[in-house]
Amino acid sequence: MLIPTIHFNGNCNEVIEFYKQAVGAEVQTIAYAKDAPPEVSAEMPPNFVMFSEVKIFSTTVSLTDGCENPPTENNHTFMVMLETKEDVISAFEKLSIGSKVHDIPQEVFWANLWCNFTDKFGVNWQIMTRSM
Repeated sequence: MLIPTIHFNGNCNEVIEFYKQAVGAEVQTIAYAKDAPPEVSAEMPPNFVMFSEVKIFSTTVSLTDGCENPPTENNHTFMVMLETKEDVISAFEKLSIGSKVHDIPQEVFWANLWCNFTDKFGVNWQIMTRSM
């Protein structure tokens, strides 16, 4: 199983709560520093998310507050295919709060509706209808 992982810098709980509110994300597993052995978590804040599995748009992703070798560039995008234009607009309106919008929802040759933005946590999103 391949699970995409996104690294945050101490605000992973905020990210998870935002996605739960915005699009009904479901936490499947979450491990905090406060639950780890002291030798592992001695210098971490208690609510530091060491590991999580969160279902977003029917896909499981891992969200974490960090690791020993965090990525240096944000070179990933979540591509979400939804059934209707209304679903795309609803997801865009909720997820793009505080974001940098690159392309508002619009018709394109590959989809009835497509949009592109980077949310307030630096996660890239492209949301579209399944087909024309």
